[in-house]
Amino acid sequence: MVAVLFGATAVVSPAWRVAQGWITLAHELGHAVAAIVTEGRVRRITVSLDASGLTEWSREQGGRRLPRGFVAWWGYPAPGALAVLVGTGVATGHSVVTGWAVAAVLAIVVAVWVRRPWGVAMGVTFGATAAAGAALGDQAATLVGCGIAALWAVGGLRTAVTTGLRARRGDGSDQATLATVLWLPVAFWSVTMVVVAGAAVAAVGALLLPVATG
Repeated sequence: MVAVLFGATAVVSPAWRVAQGWITLAHELGHAVAAIVTEGRVRRITVSLDASGLTEWSREQGGRRLPRGFVAWWGYPAPGALAVLVGTGVATGHSVVTGWAVAAVLAIVVAVWVRRPWGVAMGVTFGATAAAGAALGDQAATLVGCGIAALWAVGGLRTAVTTGLRARRGDGSDQATLATVLWLPVAFWSVTMVVVAGAAVAAVGALLLPVATG
């Protein structure tokens, strides 16, 4: 329970200024994976000190509307989706494996795609935390896994809500990109992202509650 509260509290406290970088990294990873799924090539991921981010990618077949929309949509739901994966690993008794998996994925992402120092720092610190938990055994890995899942889930919902409220057509946001390439209004895409992020919070809560109270 302490780990869950710690992860959630980081989203609503001054620590958010740092924690937001970890949410942004997960957000950009969502874009990168979606780009690969659409047969695109990811060039680099940028995470800046102000918590803004950018995933640079391209497709040999050109910028078709559906692939562009698919990649744009997956940014804000990505932290919640990752949180559900981590929560599932913890809830099924595979906390150590989950910790090593998180550390390995972040190490690969940092080595292959991340270039700016702040993005590297975000990836290294988060990956090192997951690895340290896994190395210390099941109890520590469970605590760290619960914290990571809570942070990604609640942080992902917060960013989906706050950016969704500000998004406007033509402002360069993911929601605006979707409105441009897939026609439906910005508000529609904002709502879909918030709904999915909220569902992820509920799913992570259901997964971790038995662990936290067990």
